[in-house]
Amino acid sequence: MRKKLAARVSGIKQSTIRAVTRRIEAVNGVNFGQGTCPLPPDPRVIAAAEAAMIKGHNTYTPYDGVTELREALVDRYKTYNKMDIKLSNVLVTSGATGGFETVCKCFLEPGDEVIMFEPIYQYHVKLVLEKGAVPVYVPLSAPDWTFNIDDLASAITEKTKFLALANPNNPSGKVFTAEELLQIGTTCKAKGIPVVSDEVYEYIFAEGEKHVSIGSLPGMFENTITISSASKTLFVTGWRVGWLIAPEEIMEPLGVRADETYVCAPAPFQHAVAYALRLGDEFFENIRVPFQRKRKLMSQALSEAGLKPYDPAGAYYTLADYTALGFEDDESALTSMINQFSIGAVPGNAFFLSEQNTGLLRFCYAVSDEILERGCALLTDNSKKSKSKVLR
Repeated sequence: MRKKLAARVSGIKQSTIRAVTRRIEAVNGVNFGQGTCPLPPDPRVIAAAEAAMIKGHNTYTPYDGVTELREALVDRYKTYNKMDIKLSNVLVTSGATGGFETVCKCFLEPGDEVIMFEPIYQYHVKLVLEKGAVPVYVPLSAPDWTFNIDDLASAITEKTKFLALANPNNPSGKVFTAEELLQIGTTCKAKGIPVVSDEVYEYIFAEGEKHVSIGSLPGMFENTITISSASKTLFVTGWRVGWLIAPEEIMEPLGVRADETYVCAPAPFQHAVAYALRLGDEFFENIRVPFQRKRKLMSQALSEAGLKPYDPAGAYYTLADYTALGFEDDESALTSMINQFSIGAVPGNAFFLSEQNTGLLRFCYAVSDEILERGCALLTDNSKKSKSKVLR
């Protein structure tokens, strides 16, 4: 049977991130790898999901989502994202990944190119490659993850279909400023290239940072597709409720492709997310607070263990330079983290697709306080035991 598989799945294998989860579970260690965000959702949101099921919201919904959720998104985007949108600009999707899949199905053909800032979330890359398109990387440079606008301009060719942007960025945690976004938007618009902006971490950022949606900037809405979801905001990564915000002229093909791909997002969870989106500004402002504290604990533990953390401005991951510990490459660094520290992380080359050895590991701190404290203790205690020798 295997020989009948399509050529596009030749060599396909489990993502690096999920593979780390299996490896760390095998040694009963602490998983700072996969960003499952197993934090408890607000009880009111859970109750809303239960109520929706009891009320009978358990069947297919319209492919563009239930009206209640779309209306809540219109109001929320006007308040927080400063985007004056209508119901006709909203498509509910099966998570942000389902939204990006829908975009790729509508825009990409074999040989097309997609501009991406690197480091980049590997699922974005995989979906582009699956359509036969080619990722073209524009580097973000540590420690502040800055980019050169000339690099972006020169990367755009006649084959470019769109630019894929993650803001805040996974894994670097970069939060693009309004000035940077305006540079990106102006360059892309002048070249006739749409921007696809994944903003799933839009409520999670460090002190002093501010989220700006590129679609809210002057003249940019008609050239932007904004993607987000409830997953990270509400700590419900398994609910698979996301959405696209886009110009009305492209919503019909996007909606049809979404329907053909997964029919609809889970019905009761759509109603629960609609309820959550109306909990008010204070609820959303408090989302970032625990992550700011967790980020500091993670950074301190990594530093004490001999790594050099690049403190993120947003999202809930820390990239850390391991080179001072003497590891030869990303894979040996990961293996030693698992075997010697009982800590799971993700090697940097899972996000720097143009490089095999980055000198970096990504650590996720979207875990419970108990697990975070245990993991930080493993990092610091093992580093003290190994202080007199170079780890291999």
